[in-house]
Amino acid sequence: MRVLFVTQQIDYEPQGIMHLSSALKAAGHQVALAVAAHEDPVAVAKEFGPGIVGYSVITGSQRYYLQLNRRIKQEVDVFSVFGGPHPTFFPEMIEEEGVDGICIGEGEGAIVDLANALEDGGSGRLQNPSIPNWHFKLDGEIVRNPVRPYVDDLDSLPLPDRDLVYSKDRTYRRSKIKHFIAGRGCPYNCTYCFNHALSEIYRGKGRRFRMRSVDNVIEEVRQVKAKYPLEFVVFVDDTFVLSESWLAEFAQKYPRQIGLPFFCNTRANLVTAEQVQLLKEAGCYSISMGVEAADDRLRNGLLKRKMSKEQILRAAQLLREGGINFTTTNMIGLPTSTLEDDFQTLALNIECRPAYAHAFIFQPYPR
Repeated sequence: MRVLFVTQQIDYEPQGIMHLSSALKAAGHQVALAVAAHEDPVAVAKEFGPGIVGYSVITGSQRYYLQLNRRIKQEVDVFSVFGGPHPTFFPEMIEEEGVDGICIGEGEGAIVDLANALEDGGSGRLQNPSIPNWHFKLDGEIVRNPVRPYVDDLDSLPLPDRDLVYSKDRTYRRSKIKHFIAGRGCPYNCTYCFNHALSEIYRGKGRRFRMRSVDNVIEEVRQVKAKYPLEFVVFVDDTFVLSESWLAEFAQKYPRQIGLPFFCNTRANLVTAEQVQLLKEAGCYSISMGVEAADDRLRNGLLKRKMSKEQILRAAQLLREGGINFTTTNMIGLPTSTLEDDFQTLALNIECRPAYAHAFIFQPYPR
């Protein structure tokens, strides 16, 4: 089966598409990528002749991809599917014109099962729609399947297919800064984050937070370093340092086998002197932590951050003393907040003395 992924543009390595591509290729399927910023996806689809066209969609971009999908389906007979955050949390997307399927949650096993089923069915017809994680629209009828368990052993997945992306975008191929992910999930329930909503979808389906082994992460970085320019590693995990034993092993192996500076994310309530020392030994150059709001009513009452102002200040002090640059993330314009609340958040950041303080304006996503 030929599978074509279509994206509007590449802002940085699309982890989802790269993981889906490697899973499909490992199962014997052919994969291509069309980047609309550089080429006409309709022309690419006509030339490649896919059985499946897939889109990874975040909220805010769904209308663009729905319109593009309709253009492609006018020219090519394909089974069109949508995955990513938007269809996962807004599954009513299956009702939109031209949408044949949406994938809920993790997609590696789901996309391979779909490609196998369409190939086995012949003529691109789905004979058995009972595939976990999928909602399908077949002859006007909607079939909704439950999700399968989380992928517990992340090492069992093939390494992400960077060649697919780098062959289409020389800027990121040549960039000396590249992005990696060492695990999935988060055990916390911050109200503004997708993780708590995803955990409801996967309730009873396995561990929310999973890490790849240190050796598996290092092997991916090693392969990328051997093939492409790489001088700085960015770990995009929501929380990189939940396991101190994992971090201790990483601090021992990563400097010896890779030896490149890196960036990661953490939570202020997790920062300890021991952790800072391990990060420094590993080669951590900079780290980001969420302050979000200075007022306890907002930070803990509204956002459910479960951390004190004292923990934030202590984390900042430990990072400064440990010689690790850090940035903060903050939210302004929160429900019930006032301008004075936002100035308090500014004052807390000044007291923390980060290298940079990011401020994001609260934006709800209505159904």
